[in-house]
Amino acid sequence: MEKYRMNLEYYHFIEDILEHKEFSRIGDIQQHGGITRLEHSLRVSYYSYLIARRLGLHYKEVARAGLLHDFFENSKDTSKKGKLIQFVSHPKDAVENAKTYFDISPLEEDIIKCHMFPSNPFAPRYLESWIVNFVDKTVATYEFSKSFQYKFSYLTNFYIILLFNFLK
Repeated sequence: MEKYRMNLEYYHFIEDILEHKEFSRIGDIQQHGGITRLEHSLRVSYYSYLIARRLGLHYKEVARAGLLHDFFENSKDTSKKGKLIQFVSHPKDAVENAKTYFDISPLEEDIIKCHMFPSNPFAPRYLESWIVNFVDKTVATYEFSKSFQYKFSYLTNFYIILLFNFLK
C-alpha cells in the first residue's frame, strides 16, 4: 500500500476517502481469497488512475471512483443465492454509500455503477468507466490466481497485452 502513498498527486486525490471512518471498514473485509477489499480497491484505483492520466482523461474522478467501486457491506445471506444477488447488486450499494459519505460527480457515479458490466445491466457511458471496468476484471483475475495458486496468469497476461495495445 505504500507505493500508492509515494505518488503524491494520486494520494492527494484519495486521502480523504482513505481517512474516512466508514470507508476504512472495508479494510477488514476479505475479498478474492486472501486480500482485503481495501487492497483490491487501491489496486483498481491506482492502475485506472495511471491509465486515465496517460490518456488525458478525468484521472482524479477515476482515482476516487476506482477506490469507491466496492464500498459496500457484505450480505448476511451466505447462501449461493445470496452471494449471487450481492455479486450483481453491490454496485448499486456502493453508489449509495459513496453518495452518502462523499460528494461524487455523475462521472464517478457511472464508474461505480457500471464496474460490473456485463454482469449487471448497466453499460458504462464514459471511457473512464470502461477503464475501471476493465482494470477491475484484470486485477480480480490476478488476485484470484494468486489466492488459489492456479496459473490464471495467461488470462491476466492476455488482458495486459490488450490494454497495452489499446494504449499505443
